Amino acid sequence: MMQHFRAWPVLLAVVAFTACNQGGTKQEKNNTADSALVPATPAGTVAVEISGKDKDTQEINIKFQVKGLTKEKKFEQVVLKDAPDAEVYKVLWDEPNSCYIGVLKANHAVRYYHASLDDAGNPKVLWATAPPERIWKYMENTMGLGKVTASAEQVKKYSKNLQSGKIIADFIAEIRPDNSPDSVELYVEFGGVRKSMFIAVPQGYQPTIQQTSEADHVYFSLAKDGKAEPFIDLHVQNGRLQVVTLKEIKKD
Repeated sequence: MMQHFRAWPVLLAVVAFTACNQGGTKQEKNNTADSALVPATPAGTVAVEISGKDKDTQEINIKFQVKGLTKEKKFEQVVLKDAPDAEVYKVLWDEPNSCYIGVLKANHAVRYYHASLDDAGNPKVLWATAPPERIWKYMENTMGLGKVTASAEQVKKYSKNLQSGKIIADFIAEIRPDNSPDSVELYVEFGGVRKSMFIAVPQGYQPTIQQTSEADHVYFSLAKDGKAEPFIDLHVQNGRLQVVTLKEIKKD
């Protein structure tokens, strides 16, 4: 069974990547452009520790100190394991007594936490399900949250014979040339299911198959300046080929 998809061609003067499924709808609370956001000088400190990397679910420990007061809170989250901590999370102080912590989930989406003072002046740390647009745009576009160091495990074709469920077959993910120089064909196959997608690639980016620590899981990523950002999640689960769009390429 062969399926073909062609992405709508986009002329890109400036490229922005919009993440999907990030733990809640991102609602714009401030119309200020992300380029106008200037990080504040912190009036305190925040420490982030990720533990349990050997477990299915990790623990995020956030310790927030400001005005001589301390608030420490722990959250459970499945985090990205194929990257160093410096790329798994980033911190942005938007005000002297307020900062956002963005932590990459296993699917490269971002979960946000917010450390600030409540109305009584006491420190608090909460899960921010809908951070202001100016915050997530700055952290993801300017600070590069979501982009990880490009590694040697990046190829134009990936092929691995594996068993998933009751099916033993080759899991194939391949980047092929398209008729247009500004797009490529992404071909994926497992267990008799084949899919072909035509994807527009912005100037300056290199399409790549980014491998993970799991043989049945790779990404179609775009790499630039030594950093790779996943675009499509490709994996096999219970004998079925799964193709999940993580990010869309849009005009800024």
